[in-house]
Amino acid sequence: MTVKIQRPIEIINDCGALIDKEDVAQAIMWATEIQTPSVHHVFQWGNYAGVTVNREKIHVHRLLMEWQMGFKLPRGMYVHHLNENKMDDRLSNLAVMVGKYHTSHHMLGAKFSKEHNKKIAEANHKRKGTKIKKRCILPIADIAADYSKGKSINSLAKKYHVDWTTIRSRLDENPELLEGKQ
Repeated sequence: MTVKIQRPIEIINDCGALIDKEDVAQAIMWATEIQTPSVHHVFQWGNYAGVTVNREKIHVHRLLMEWQMGFKLPRGMYVHHLNENKMDDRLSNLAVMVGKYHTSHHMLGAKFSKEHNKKIAEANHKRKGTKIKKRCILPIADIAADYSKGKSINSLAKKYHVDWTTIRSRLDENPELLEGKQ
């Protein structure tokens, strides 16, 4: 037998966060896709208060702002605590900010040592994800002439210290230089 009635949600604040229990209960009801337990615990998850909804952990401040706005926040949007207290998750203390403005707000006036800047540069170098391609200045006419004479793309790549895909793309960008090769 399946019960289709949702009991009122009781919030137990285990981490001492500043929350409005009624708002959190309503936000959980808004976000839930399945029947949810009638007791939810607010726990410390990292530096923030968290709660479990649909068998997934979510930060309370993010859940409350999504409920308040009526939609899931996209990836680049951040919920900012106005008084800088990460455990104060009352709606009056929360605001939504775009990622770069949120970061610049927190980093305003920050000064780093040379060692710290070096560590940041190393971390950015090792970072996975989208990287900006560096554009090498190459002598296109010389490359086209060597290629027309029969040199391979790999040998040209070694000569100019670039990847073979760079040579291939430069040749594709300038088809007028290859008319004699065809």
